[in-house]
Amino acid sequence: MTSPPPAAIDAGSQQRERSMLMAGLSDLVLIVIAFAVAIWANSLMIGAEALRGTLLFSLEMVLLILMRRIHRGRTHTFDYGAGKLEQFANLGIGTAMGLGGLWVAGTAAYRWWNPPVQAGLGLYFAATVGVINVAQNAWAFRALSLASRGGDSVIMIGQVRTRLAKLVSSGLVLCALCVNAVFGDSPIGLAAEVLGSAFVALVMLELAVSMWRRAMPSLLDRTLEEAQQEMINRALVDHFEDYDDLVSVKSRISGNTPLVEIVLGFSAHRQIGEIQRIVDKVAATVGNLIPGSRVTVIPVEWHEPS
Repeated sequence: MTSPPPAAIDAGSQQRERSMLMAGLSDLVLIVIAFAVAIWANSLMIGAEALRGTLLFSLEMVLLILMRRIHRGRTHTFDYGAGKLEQFANLGIGTAMGLGGLWVAGTAAYRWWNPPVQAGLGLYFAATVGVINVAQNAWAFRALSLASRGGDSVIMIGQVRTRLAKLVSSGLVLCALCVNAVFGDSPIGLAAEVLGSAFVALVMLELAVSMWRRAMPSLLDRTLEEAQQEMINRALVDHFEDYDDLVSVKSRISGNTPLVEIVLGFSAHRQIGEIQRIVDKVAATVGNLIPGSRVTVIPVEWHEPS
C-alpha cells in the first residue's frame, strides 16, 4: 500500500522549520569549533559548553523531524504517537545530560586540586568562541521568536524558551572565559576555569532533571480525567439515535495527547455514506469537547439479536 502524498504546508510552518534548521546548523558549526579549541587550550569550560550544546542539538533535530511530520500530517507513522517520541528523546538525552554534568563536575573538582597547564593563546581563542556563542544564541533566539509569532506550536514555544536560557547561560560562561584568558594559570584564572565549568555542570544537571520530570509521567499511559470521560459519554448520548450499537469505548493519555477509540455498530442495510457522516460527526463532537485529542471512530457491522 503506497503512502499518501505529503500535505502542503503554509508559509508560517515553513518559516518555523527553516528557523529551527538554521539555528541547529549554526549550533553544529560552533560545536565543532568549540571542541577543537577546548582541546587546544585544555579548557574544560568550553569543552563542557560544547558537550551541552551537542546534546541539545540532538534534541533539536528530533523535534525538527517531529515538527515536519506534524506539519505534513504524518504523525500516525510513529508507533507510540508524536507525544511519546518527544518524551523518549527527552528521557534519553536527559540521561546523557545528567551523566555529562556529573563528569564535568567531577573533572572540575579534580582540576581544583590538580591545576592544568593551559595554552594562553588557546584561552583567548576560547573567549572568542564564547563571544561568537553569545552572538549566535542571540541571533537564534530572535529568529525563533519571530518564527513563533502568530502560532501556537508547543515545540516552537519550547525552543524559544530553551534558546533564551542558552543565551543567558552562554553570557555567564563568556565572563568566566574572559577572566580565565586574562589571568591564565594563576589562581584567579584557575578559579574562573573551575567555577565556570561547575556552572555549566549545574546547568546540565538542572536540564537533566527537567527533562526527566517532563518525560517520565508522559511515558506512562494514564486514564483520562473523569470530566473528560463524561464528555465522551455526553457526545455518545447526543448521537444516540444515529448509531445502532455502542460496541466499545477506549481512552487514555499517550504522551500529552488524549487518545479516544470508539467502536460503533451499524446494521447491514445502512448506506456507507450515511455511516461515514455519522462517524465524522461523532469524532468531531468528541474532538471539540476535548481539545487536542486524537479521536478514532470505527464502524462495524451490527446484527440485531434474534
